Amino acid sequence: MKLLLARHGQSVWQVEGDSAGLDPALTQLGELQAHRLGAYLRDGGNGMPQTPSIEVPLSPLHIDAIIASDLRRARRTAEIVGEYLDLPVTFDAGFREFEEWEAGWAPLPRSMWDAAPTTPEFAPGYARFRAQVAAATRRTVEVHPPESTLLIVAHRGTIGTQLRWLFGADAFGLWLYNAALTEIEWHDPASAGKWSLRAFNNVEYLPPAMRTV
Repeated sequence: MKLLLARHGQSVWQVEGDSAGLDPALTQLGELQAHRLGAYLRDGGNGMPQTPSIEVPLSPLHIDAIIASDLRRARRTAEIVGEYLDLPVTFDAGFREFEEWEAGWAPLPRSMWDAAPTTPEFAPGYARFRAQVAAATRRTVEVHPPESTLLIVAHRGTIGTQLRWLFGADAFGLWLYNAALTEIEWHDPASAGKWSLRAFNNVEYLPPAMRTV
């Protein structure tokens, strides 16, 4: 099972702030970023950067299904990519972005050299969000064959929480460009039985002038 985690393109909120509302659309640049992502995936993701320790070249990507947050910026990004891949998009509100800031976000680490959370219990907001993202990821994976490659189009907080949950590192911070791709893969027990991070925050298909956070 491969999961390709893509952040949405630049949203109007990133340019205009709170005046853009709670469910902003993509900017013109955000639409262009989504088109770049779609063309890259249509062409098989050739050039996906590899972890230095991996000696065997990664195989070209073939995507079996697209699942996205139902918020406008992720929805539109996924729809654009789906046009390039000739695939429909399934929407899941479980992949929405974090909103409960008043109820607390992910924990801080104990120190620079100790990544354990400073508190034994998560803040209520983060605990609920983590459970929401975990449930959405589980149900998405469980309804597809184990050899599938799935594209999940979501948000920075969502993708970061997916990775923190799967890799057991909740006090770890993750930074993503708009329309960036992250690739993780599950190896069955015969091949070690673990999640592997194959690529992170890949934007090689976006020229520097088109890279936004």
